[in-house]
Amino acid sequence: MLSGIFPGIGQLYNRQPVKGAIGLALGVALTWAAARAAPADPLALGQPGADVLVPLLALLAVWAWSLIDAWRVAGR
Repeated sequence: MLSGIFPGIGQLYNRQPVKGAIGLALGVALTWAAARAAPADPLALGQPGADVLVPLLALLAVWAWSLIDAWRVAGR
């Protein structure tokens, strides 16, 4: 459940500090990149460009990996 809050937190809880630090760093960097690329006009968010979608899709991939990895390790 912790990885559902933010990538890497579940790995840190499962005592995997390297995986947790990588997941956390990627999550922070991709969140920053998506927020920086997002337009200031809320109406423009209806048609996002590639500069917004690429970091968001990468963040989704990191988040999904983090969830699945933390779940598998916790189940051992």
